[in-house]
Amino acid sequence: VGDPAPDPTPTIIGEGSDPGSAIVIYRASEAGFLGNVATNPALFLNERSMGTCRIGAPLVIRLAPGDYVVGAITQAGQAREAVSVADGQTVYVRCGTTASPSLTPPPFLDPVEASAGARQSGVRL
Repeated sequence: VGDPAPDPTPTIIGEGSDPGSAIVIYRASEAGFLGNVATNPALFLNERSMGTCRIGAPLVIRLAPGDYVVGAITQAGQAREAVSVADGQTVYVRCGTTASPSLTPPPFLDPVEASAGARQSGVRL
């Protein structure tokens, strides 16, 4: 199984037709324990709820340049990642759950280089 095709309708939070600056949070296809694949961590940006981390459902957050904290939470814990976004830059963050036999695995967040993130998420801004 390869990388996904570009997503024609990703969930977009924020306004404007100009791509500007953005954070793309996505979950790549994964195999593992059912608890890992079925658990969808809640996503936050600076403590504000943004959605959930789901396979095949990338989240695009358009925002002003600056420093932000992306968070992911499950019943088993939380992950936080500081992200700096420059003017006109798109930052990609991969989300998911850690490999665990638990029914409620902890989440992870992993910043990804832009070309790999665009390819893996299917979102190209």
